Amino acid sequence: MDTRLSPDDLATLISRCTGVPVTGDQVTDPDRTFDELGVDSLGLMGVLAELQRDHGVSRDAELLPHQSPRELLALLPGKARG
Repeated sequence: MDTRLSPDDLATLISRCTGVPVTGDQVTDPDRTFDELGVDSLGLMGVLAELQRDHGVSRDAELLPHQSPRELLALLPGKARG
């Protein structure tokens, strides 16, 4: 299982799971939160579930709307590509 995702890959995953268009640039912006992108906590649950299932993210990981997508990259084991 390849656990590495590029910012663009993660943006695509977030967009697919939440229905909110997200770009790779937004993922790497440390000041942009999920709230600001329009991603709610239910959408984040879907993103986190997929990352736990398919990308080796710990089952104990939490993700909240006030966090940034860049913080999500840090949860990925094996470091993100980019």
